[in-house]
Formats: sequence, structure tokens, C-alpha cells
Amino acid sequence: MRWAWVLGGVGLLTAFLLAVSALPRAFRPGGVPLAPCRAGPLPERAELWTTGAVELPVCRPATLVLDLEGTPARGKGPHTLVVEGERVLWEGEVLGRRTLQVKVSGQAMTALVFADDLYLPPEDRNLFLRGLRVVPEGRR
Repeated sequence: MRWAWVLGGVGLLTAFLLAVSALPRAFRPGGVPLAPCRAGPLPERAELWTTGAVELPVCRPATLVLDLEGTPARGKGPHTLVVEGERVLWEGEVLGRRTLQVKVSGQAMTALVFADDLYLPPEDRNLFLRGLRVVPEGRR
């Protein structure tokens, strides 16, 4: 009976020491691996009435031609980003109608991001994707 207590104590102490030795690795910040691009339907239009993003699953090298429209609030149009994985391909303000061209590699998911919604009646800052065209690499 006494050996059972000793072996149980040794096992508990070993488990505790293993857990404590793993703590530095557990709290070390590490990058989250990016998901690969998943092919899917492309949106023809999108309306972002609040902060958010629209996925643009273009999984091959191409140029995206985005027809955007932004409505202002407090004199500023929507702060907009086009990202591919962790890379920012374009960032800026969209005020009124604007056509934007960005090149994508197709290695990661591409997204159109609306980052600064503001609603102060009668003003409402919104972002609209009015059209999207994909021009494969090598074509114009």
C-alpha cells in the first residue's frame, strides 16, 4: 500500500514538471498558418453596410478589376483594403465611384475589407462592390 502512494506521488510530480516545462512554449506567440485559397463562386455584387469583408476566391494569378462605390459620413468615404492572405494589395478611401485593379498570385484567399463603418443619421458610411472582373494573367 505504501508503494502505491509513493508511485502515485512520483507520477503526479512527473506530470506537474512536464506541464511546467511546456508553459514557455504554450505562451510564445506563433504565426497561424494561412489557409490555402479555396476555389468558389465569385460575388457579382456585394453590399457592406457595416464593417466586414467579402471573400474573392481567385485561386490563380490574375488581375482583379473591382468596381467600387463608397458613401461618406463626416466627409470621409469607407477605408477599404484588398488583401491576399497577410499581404495588403491596396489600401485607401473609396469616395463615390472608383475602379480599382489589383494583381493577385492565387496563393491565398483574397478579400475586400471595409474597416471603418460610421452611422450618424442621415449620414451612413457604406461600401458597395458594384462589379468584379477577373483578367487571367497574360490576357488584357
